[in-house]
Amino acid sequence: MPLDGELPDRARLIAVVGGLPVADGASVIGAESQLIPFQSVADNVLLGAEGSRFFLRAAPRERRAMALLDAVGLSVHPATPVLELDAVDKRTVELARALAREPELLIVDERFDRFQDDESTRWFAALALAAERVRILVVVETLAQVRLSPRPVDLVVVVRNGAIVGTATPEDASRLTDLLGGTEAAATRPEKVLGPVVLELSGISVSHPVQRDRLVVEDASLSIRAGEIVGLGGAEDLVFGIFGASTGGRVTGTILLDGEPVDLSTVERAIAARVLFISEHPPTYDVGLIGGIPTSVSGESLARLAKMGLIDPRREYAPRAVPSLLDALPGARSRPSTEAMNEVLAGWVAAPPRVALITEPFSGLTAAETTVRRRLLVDIALSGATVILGARDPAQLVGTCDRIILQSGTRLTTELRGKDASLRGLATFRIHPDLQR
Repeated sequence: MPLDGELPDRARLIAVVGGLPVADGASVIGAESQLIPFQSVADNVLLGAEGSRFFLRAAPRERRAMALLDAVGLSVHPATPVLELDAVDKRTVELARALAREPELLIVDERFDRFQDDESTRWFAALALAAERVRILVVVETLAQVRLSPRPVDLVVVVRNGAIVGTATPEDASRLTDLLGGTEAAATRPEKVLGPVVLELSGISVSHPVQRDRLVVEDASLSIRAGEIVGLGGAEDLVFGIFGASTGGRVTGTILLDGEPVDLSTVERAIAARVLFISEHPPTYDVGLIGGIPTSVSGESLARLAKMGLIDPRREYAPRAVPSLLDALPGARSRPSTEAMNEVLAGWVAAPPRVALITEPFSGLTAAETTVRRRLLVDIALSGATVILGARDPAQLVGTCDRIILQSGTRLTTELRGKDASLRGLATFRIHPDLQR
């Protein structure tokens, strides 16, 4: 279903749930910053939109940039270097730049934001102002993300399996649930007999690898039993925090393994405790140029580079979970193939770890490959291991996990189990901001 003709004229600020829509001619503000950090705010706002009469004249350029900044409520001088701005103001500069291009439709990807509540309030205030000039589609994981907007969303667009399937008002919960989750009943799964609690997390918080005063996970607590498969939706930073603090950020809180405190603060200590990790799609950070070479690094490496002064800690570094062009460069860190990963998982069936951590377990797999992978994961759990699956898209976890725990913002907010661990259960989570664990 194309967007053209589906959006009423009155709808200016629109929430999109279920995925990123495709719209010809739309401008897109993605999850990763596209600002040039060492240039001024004015240079960034007008990049790609300069009229010839402004190209070499500083005063008219600054006046034009100031008008665009006013349109999004950002009170900074156009000559300010972008590096001096905080995360919200940088995002708002990108919004002003989008307005400079005068698009008919603007798509803003907010699925992976980690703003605190006060930051979200500022950001959505800017979006509300921008919506007076252009129609804005805000792509979110849940409608809870738009609760702090001073302007309520006018409409909700639903995307399922990559296609736009319909629209509804924010108040029409029944229609939204049907559009997101379908009408198919959840499959009945036999009751599993689980073993004792193996892994206990209490008050776990994880910081950004560079900006260590910013939390990406806040006060997470959960217990997982032997033989249990638990899915973490949108909480991959927590998975990496468990595995040797390999986000590169600071990890605080208490971890118990088999009822005893355990030190998992390094990868080596995690492996020694039989807490093992694998992924075909580990998140990396693109850090621009180091010695003239574009470089994609892990969270641990990013933190080390910041400590050594080789990257600017004021820049925004967002994890990239999708393949990057940098991965094709010689020397890029290799990732396991599907076959190689399945061989590792088969080895875990034969010699099970205490805790198996797997992120993006089904990403990019065919239906047949997904069936094989799911069987291996179930067999690992049947061998007595505790299995934790992390995925940005929690729909991947349906049908495999005994429980699905969902992160909204920086906190674990919702737990789905039994028949609720279904596409309809996820749909309910996405449209009801008040659902809590």
